[in-house]
Amino acid sequence: MTTNNVLRSADVRVLPFRVRPLPDEPFDSWVEALAAANRATIAEVGCALGLIEQRHGTAVSATWWMANAWATELTDAQAGRVEQATGIPAAQFQEMTRMQFARHAIRRTRNGRISVRCAAAGTAGRFCPECLADSGGRWRMSWQFPFAFACTRHRRILVDACPSCGRHPRQVGHPLAVIPVPGQCHNRVRGAAVGPIASRCRADLTVDTDRIPASEAVLHAQRTMMRVVSTGEGRFGIYADAPQPAVRVLEDVRLLSRAARVMLNDGQVDSAVLGTELLEHLRRGGIDTSWSSSSTSAASAAGTAIAIAALGDTDRTIELLRGRLAASTSYTLSTPQVQSLIAASFGRTRRPTGFLQSAALVDVDAEERARKVPAQLWDEWTAVLAPGRMDREIAASALAAAVVFAGTRLTHAAALALLDSEAPVRQVTNVMREFGRGEHEHLALGVILRLVAYLDSHEPPIDYARRRTLDCSALLPDTQWREVCRRHNVHAGAGRRHRHARAHLFRLITGNPLRAMPEGWDAADVTLPSETRFVGHIPEKLRADLNRIGDEFLAAHGIHEPLAWTPPLAPFDIGTTVDAPGEPSWPPARPASARIDASVGADSITDRYRAGSSTYELAGLAGVSRQTVSRLLADRSTPTRRGRPPMHVVDERWLRHQYLDQRLTIGQIASLVGCTTPTISRRLRDAGIPIRPAGSASEVATLHPHPLAGASPLLRRTVNGRYPIERARRFLIAARHNSIRAAATEIGTTQSTLSKQLARLSRDAGGPLLTAGARGRPMTLTPLGARLTRELQRVLPDGSVCLEPGRTSA
Repeated sequence: MTTNNVLRSADVRVLPFRVRPLPDEPFDSWVEALAAANRATIAEVGCALGLIEQRHGTAVSATWWMANAWATELTDAQAGRVEQATGIPAAQFQEMTRMQFARHAIRRTRNGRISVRCAAAGTAGRFCPECLADSGGRWRMSWQFPFAFACTRHRRILVDACPSCGRHPRQVGHPLAVIPVPGQCHNRVRGAAVGPIASRCRADLTVDTDRIPASEAVLHAQRTMMRVVSTGEGRFGIYADAPQPAVRVLEDVRLLSRAARVMLNDGQVDSAVLGTELLEHLRRGGIDTSWSSSSTSAASAAGTAIAIAALGDTDRTIELLRGRLAASTSYTLSTPQVQSLIAASFGRTRRPTGFLQSAALVDVDAEERARKVPAQLWDEWTAVLAPGRMDREIAASALAAAVVFAGTRLTHAAALALLDSEAPVRQVTNVMREFGRGEHEHLALGVILRLVAYLDSHEPPIDYARRRTLDCSALLPDTQWREVCRRHNVHAGAGRRHRHARAHLFRLITGNPLRAMPEGWDAADVTLPSETRFVGHIPEKLRADLNRIGDEFLAAHGIHEPLAWTPPLAPFDIGTTVDAPGEPSWPPARPASARIDASVGADSITDRYRAGSSTYELAGLAGVSRQTVSRLLADRSTPTRRGRPPMHVVDERWLRHQYLDQRLTIGQIASLVGCTTPTISRRLRDAGIPIRPAGSASEVATLHPHPLAGASPLLRRTVNGRYPIERARRFLIAARHNSIRAAATEIGTTQSTLSKQLARLSRDAGGPLLTAGARGRPMTLTPLGARLTRELQRVLPDGSVCLEPGRTSA
């Protein structure tokens, strides 16, 4: 004995003979198997395992309810003593108790007991005779719960009662003073004396007297129920978009199962679903339609199979419920999905707020959740969840408040006050009242619940409650904005871009709406759509610089968090909406500087200048002007060298001779001198020399006759300018014809074009070349025309001289 009658693991001896637990075996079944193997009573085995206190070899604390208590829950101390005695890990024994096996499906009372309203309450005591025969009379844990009604291994309905005494064989624990016989009923015989050694039924439970086969629908329902209990949530059918806790799903199944049993009583079920033998068995014995958890396994199998099939589709669920529930039916324990479907079966519409408030969430702390959510839901989530007919900014506030009050008793206005005390409550609540009408919006309610569960189980990297109180009045002043734009070679704008950039940073940092921006800011033209367009078109390098400014602002306030964070959309299997493309990205403020970045690179220009290259050399290398290179060096604060290139001295008389007498172009003179064309232009203006107009009049071909002209004064006047040989040849062709029209037809051009070319040739020659023809009189050459014809034929014999490259006679 230990002091104060407290058992310790050190007081328990290791058993010489041990029995290994079977998979899915309850603790009380293992104790009975161990007692039967040792030919001992349950009390003796309890003492050996340290579960029952003993004094001088006699149990002193044994009571009749102990076996049931062990099967329900083991304390850590009890499991430790059993481990000491058997060498089997204590955690394995803990998993063999009802509280552990069905931990996801159990609702506890304030005293820590299983609630009678829980769908896992009650001691069903069902069994499969074939499984008992295979295991030597050892039981399975799943048989002890109301949600077990079929054996998927032997494809049959479980047996409810002992074939001899007609009662559940394990509704009470095994008597402590009796040596157990596995596979036999231990119920007390009616009329037997009261006491631990009263006569027992001892019927063989492995004898199968009335086997009911289970249909495929029943077996599917049994597998689904066990999957829900083991995983702790329902993800099938109507729960696919928003999985629900197992305890709520079991309540849904129980509600629909009762409606299904009412439908069975009305004879409205096809035998192909449940099977002919199961339906015949139900009709013979009657179908219980009460809320009791003690319905027969056959009734449970039929009701659950119909309920699971109905939960695969909302319309089938509504059809099953319609007309089979009282208007006063309480369904507060059901999932939000089924609550909405119950309301639909009565012809009512369940408000989105009630749907979200009724969500089954554990450890709900609205203030803690508000710390994880911005005052306006993240833009990516708002784009997916908010209906297109609603104002995006108001919808973002409504959705954020919905995330806060989901699973709580808070009103929408109270949840909104935790996020934004200045929000237009009436507008936001009206948005939520309209929410959930369309199919997409109804699915969005389920996505909100999944988002809430994600936030409750994860710790976001941002404390939005702290961010909301930051003073951002000194954020991104105009001078800093212009410096950032200059650094990235983009226009800072006239003020509108600055206002939108500052608003963008404000939303990233605080998560607050635009109307909460500091009073001193000019933001009359800043709206959520315009700010969204601004962010979509801002150059990527400028965006990175703005993010850096935001990070520095947070660091200055002692906040070491990422600038922005969004819960990932991928795990929720929802797509993102893509806004239509708008304006292109901002063009560069200085295109020449952009060309430097695309060719040589600004860093290379700076390095080459520091190595000794001149701005002229660098300008030629990059293909830009010297002034662009100088501005680039100044922007990079590169010290420049003083001085200019040597001045070019040009003699005025020589310049006048070359330009007026020799008729050289400005470019030709600049090449001879070795300077730029602007330098020669300035020298001409300084000397008072009139500069020829720009265009074809200043081209080399116009200023100098064609080489074929030779020394002939007439040819030097006419064979010059653009395409002089072509005009000369066309003139020779025209000289052979009686009219301009006939010549144009041979050449393949229009009469108008040929007339213009001949008119210019006459103007250059100094007089008319052709005498126009009239009716009955052909076109003839003038004396000047005949002279020009002879001169051209001399230099162009038979017209064999080719035209200029790329030209045709046409």
